[in-house]
Amino acid sequence: MEHKEITKAIIRSQHCQRNWDLTREIPEDDLDLILTAATQCPSKQNIAYYNLHVVTDRSVIEALHDQTKGFTISYNSLDKQTNSQVLANLVLVFEESNWSENKTKDQVFRNEETFKFIKNTADQSALDTLNRDKHMAVGVAAGYVNLTASLLGYATGCCACFDPNGIKQVLGLEKHPLLLMGIGYKNPLINRRVHHKDHSFVFPTKEKQPIQVSFIS
Repeated sequence: MEHKEITKAIIRSQHCQRNWDLTREIPEDDLDLILTAATQCPSKQNIAYYNLHVVTDRSVIEALHDQTKGFTISYNSLDKQTNSQVLANLVLVFEESNWSENKTKDQVFRNEETFKFIKNTADQSALDTLNRDKHMAVGVAAGYVNLTASLLGYATGCCACFDPNGIKQVLGLEKHPLLLMGIGYKNPLINRRVHHKDHSFVFPTKEKQPIQVSFIS
């Protein structure tokens, strides 16, 4: 693949898709590749900090969407809109995992922090480090999925504005949901920022802030 095509995929993956063509289904081989990206990407010491739930059932997706009324449309009245990127053909739900119960030959004693946690001697510094590594792992996974999906021609949208208790109830989760991610076919007939259900609402666009890059050689 040419560098120019990869660059296009990277920039395309930056944009959140808010509406979908639900007449199409994601082929199984594409789904398998997306799940490989989500589960085989790097994490600190290869610890499984999250469980992954793969949702294609429309009734469940609709129920998840009902829990995403977190996009503020007025900072005066604090009125909110739902996040329709969650109405995609496919939704991935990242859930916090009981990684310390995932016993391996090294008993998950993979660094000082995990050792302390399992031995019930973790101080606040160790807990903060584990929390940082957990969120970093989900971020890396979402990035891998985002780019992989874009390279395959799909649109995506991440959502962290949701009622965690509502999401737990919909899916019967034991642990805390960390991120919802919609993946699928964009609706070719309307702007990507138009709400999937409420076409009178158009999500605002926000230009990417420049990131300073310095070279040391």
